[in-house]
Amino acid sequence: MAYKHIIAKFKEEAVLLKALTKMQQEKVTLVDIYGPFATHDILRKFTRESKLPYASIIYGLLSLTGIFGLMYYTSVIDYPINYGGKPYFSFPPMVVIMFLVTILGTTILSVLTFHGRSMVFPGKPTKIIDTDVTDDTFYMVVDQNYNPEEIKGWLQESGADEVFEKEF
Repeated sequence: MAYKHIIAKFKEEAVLLKALTKMQQEKVTLVDIYGPFATHDILRKFTRESKLPYASIIYGLLSLTGIFGLMYYTSVIDYPINYGGKPYFSFPPMVVIMFLVTILGTTILSVLTFHGRSMVFPGKPTKIIDTDVTDDTFYMVVDQNYNPEEIKGWLQESGADEVFEKEF
């Protein structure tokens, strides 16, 4: 299902920052900001703190618990082997394996969470908002959550070079 968005085109980063501040003051839903290069000021204002590090800690604990349970099950319950009188579950040799599998599990689950949360996955069709998006211009995509004419007015008075609507 396609949604209508208001797209504002800016030539300069300072003007875009001014418009971004205005949109945040008016509680307008921002969809995305496109630019020719990454700018720290825009990232600081536009993004929020990620919860991915907390998910990674949980994934690490789950991986560690899972590999510990699997190794205990295989060496003590399922197939106990007596090697010269050693105990069935000798912990020190398994520390390295548990460490490496914990890192592997955490990495794989974190990457899958990142791709699922940001909706970046293979085969996803690209959304091209304008043919000049790769030139030296900045674009702000705004959701039409209420009066579109008022949003267009705010963008124009903030200094947008061009404001138009597009459905995607």
